[in-house]
Amino acid sequence: MVSSLPSRRPVGYRRDGRPIFPVLGASPEGETNDQLDDAPEAAGQEQQVTDAQERLGKLLTREKAQGERAAIKRLLASLGFESPKALTEFVAAQREAEQAAL
Repeated sequence: MVSSLPSRRPVGYRRDGRPIFPVLGASPEGETNDQLDDAPEAAGQEQQVTDAQERLGKLLTREKAQGERAAIKRLLASLGFESPKALTEFVAAQREAEQAAL
């Protein structure tokens, strides 16, 4: 028995407005699901994908840290400080002056 597929209408919408369409043609009782479990090359491919994801994650982490450092340098320069140490010394001096005034 062949059942007809549902229409290609969205079943809902994401928060950003993009439509959510139904997954067509998948059946949990399908015979092709059994064939996927026995595929030996799938494990190797999955390992490659995992390795690539790990490398990408490390690269993105490094890029994010570099961007943070650049933003801090720009902020320090706009405030008139040459280094984070100079800012720390200025803040410490201001706190000491504030405590002395009390």
